[in-house]
Amino acid sequence: MSLPLPPAPPHTAPAASPPRRSATRKGGGNGVLWARGLLALLGGYAVAATWASALARLLPGSLADPALAATMASFVIYTLAAIWAYAARSSVRAAVGLAVVAALGGGLSLLLAGGAA
Repeated sequence: MSLPLPPAPPHTAPAASPPRRSATRKGGGNGVLWARGLLALLGGYAVAATWASALARLLPGSLADPALAATMASFVIYTLAAIWAYAARSSVRAAVGLAVVAALGGGLSLLLAGGAA
């Protein structure tokens, strides 16, 4: 014994969709992309160079071994700095973050070299 199917609901019009927002974004589009690219390129280089210098002075061994290890580590540091340049919430935050990390690496390098009086 099967039960009869309930009647189909009356056809209703679909609900009105919310108004579309404009496609423009805050920040300038291509200008932001270029700024992040330059930050990744130049800021990443500055971070990698200062930390490679600090690591070369910090690692034990003869002169060539720590320099080689620090240079290899700088490729990873450069990649992480470039990722940070694109992942930060704003270009200003990315620039400040890269500048702080580069300053820490440079300060450590000067401190280990005896350049800071």
